[in-house]
Amino acid sequence: MCVERAFRYQTGEADEIVKELRQKGSVEVDVDSEDKIKPFLKDLERYGIYERSDIPWDYEAISFFENQDFLCRVQVEDRACQPPKSGLFIDFYSEYVEDDYADIFWG
Repeated sequence: MCVERAFRYQTGEADEIVKELRQKGSVEVDVDSEDKIKPFLKDLERYGIYERSDIPWDYEAISFFENQDFLCRVQVEDRACQPPKSGLFIDFYSEYVEDDYADIFWG
């Protein structure tokens, strides 16, 4: 089975992210690091998109072994709709950097 990889947006492309989120129900976003997610989610509130604080971030929604740059999935709701539309999610990706181990010296 071949899984088609979606286009990934940068956090600065909020207009496009919200548009795809509303059309498809999900969107992929690249972030520099996990600590950039909360400020980005705060920025989306101006569009009526709010984090579902009652649902924890899912760090295992996508297998790490299949996609090592997957960071987490965050569920959001669109409060610009009446009633608010739930079941939307944003998958965040960040460049995978392997943990640095102590240098190995060959003697």
